[in-house]
Amino acid sequence: MTFSVKTLAAAALVAVAGSAAVAGPNYIITGVQKDIKSVTTVDLVRADQAGTLEVYNFHNGERGALLGSADVNAGANTDVKVRLSNAPLNKVEYVLVGNNGAELAATDVNNYQ
Repeated sequence: MTFSVKTLAAAALVAVAGSAAVAGPNYIITGVQKDIKSVTTVDLVRADQAGTLEVYNFHNGERGALLGSADVNAGANTDVKVRLSNAPLNKVEYVLVGNNGAELAATDVNNYQ
């Protein structure tokens, strides 16, 4: 059974659109984050207002030190690069903060997959 590139692309688009609709107006799709050192790149950040993507150390369910941040615009932001002041200890937490200071979304990622 063979699938054409168009069929596979259409299926991928439907899958992404479906997951985005479920995720709500603000979300972070990190993509593969492996062995983060001085920069992390997040695949997609969706924000209903301008804000900041912050990256923290994350251990035992608790947020640690702020490692870095990057500004994001309202709407879809792809390939968001965040420069880090230090390498994460193990897990990191990505936090989307709106321009009003409210936390809009958060997700944690194992740095050593």
